[in-house]
Amino acid sequence: MKFELPGGRVVRLRTKPKPKPRKASTPSDLFGGARALFAEILDFDPGTLSLAEFHALRAIATHERWLEEEEIEIECRNCDAPMRVRPCAAMPIAPFSDAELDDEELDATLDLEAAHDVPKLGAVRLAPRTAAEAAPLHRALARATFDVTAEVVRAMGVVAIGEKRDPRAIARVLQRCDDRAFAAIERLFLDAHYPPRLFGLAVCESCGTRNDVDAPYDREFAPAEDDAPRADEPLPTFDAFDALAKRIAEPLLAEAPGPPVQLVIEGGVPACDDGGEPLLGSYVPAQEADARNPANPGEITLYYRTFAAMWKEDGPYDLEAEVTETIEHELEHHAASLVGHDPKDEEERDEIAREARRVIGRKAVVRASAGAFAGDLREFWRRTWIVWILVLIAAAIAVMAQK
Repeated sequence: MKFELPGGRVVRLRTKPKPKPRKASTPSDLFGGARALFAEILDFDPGTLSLAEFHALRAIATHERWLEEEEIEIECRNCDAPMRVRPCAAMPIAPFSDAELDDEELDATLDLEAAHDVPKLGAVRLAPRTAAEAAPLHRALARATFDVTAEVVRAMGVVAIGEKRDPRAIARVLQRCDDRAFAAIERLFLDAHYPPRLFGLAVCESCGTRNDVDAPYDREFAPAEDDAPRADEPLPTFDAFDALAKRIAEPLLAEAPGPPVQLVIEGGVPACDDGGEPLLGSYVPAQEADARNPANPGEITLYYRTFAAMWKEDGPYDLEAEVTETIEHELEHHAASLVGHDPKDEEERDEIAREARRVIGRKAVVRASAGAFAGDLREFWRRTWIVWILVLIAAAIAVMAQK
């Protein structure tokens, strides 16, 4: 078996006989079990792997069940339903096996040529680290108490904080800094050594939302919540949002062509698009009456919880402008439905297909659309059904686009 790793290196793995599953870490060494496995399946010293390569290979080995993975529980970001998932098992593996790690965002890591400003500490510089160079950090993290020593600083690759360059001086700074500043250093470390592509796809069975989960889930540091200060402006209540939306919509709906369009403000769980993203708004064309069903006017729905989620995650924004843009967007769908051709809908489907190719892999989507997985469908579906939901969606979109 061979895989491309971050940075472009292609490695061949000795997997015959099949590696026996083992724990990724040992009691005295975080990721020590992974190091032992890599010594068996690589034809070179695994200590020479860059830390980003090491963690990508750790994710791949866990996906292949050579390293054990515990099931974790998360909440759906859209409907809050509890979900259990094994992140590495749900990680799209094809970009690694097909050597497609060329996405400007998913395959990028922190720029180590630049200094990064950390509040209260100043400019911080990190340097590349290999798995061997990072080993002292991993051993320190396995201890009951994590002490920031000069050896740990070197292992973390923190080479400068402000004017300080000596690891002992940097260690003293990190020992004394507050939790927020140290969390910022942790984020820089994770961004430097974990490409964004390392995530599992968990699709909520309740609402169909795509939830991305770090893979591997166990990392040197727990990803910190974004603690950037937010404005104190409170989120508008549902009733306030309802009144605002109706005020904005009234003149826009009055000018809309064709039969009347009504506005609905939904306060429950938002619907999702075919890519698993919660919608801000949606449009359903008018339905003529028949023997069984009464006539229904065209309907635009705005999903309050999606607007609220944006407010919570990104901070206050121009809500009136966002509502206006959403209603105008849905009215474009309405106008297109009257002429029987909706370019906006095609654009949205194309964007979903592009995202699927980025995440799952261009060749994997082609293989799925060609039905090349049919012979091994049962095993493939049993192990990776969550990941391939998006593959099948992208394949269907690609087929529709060709018609």
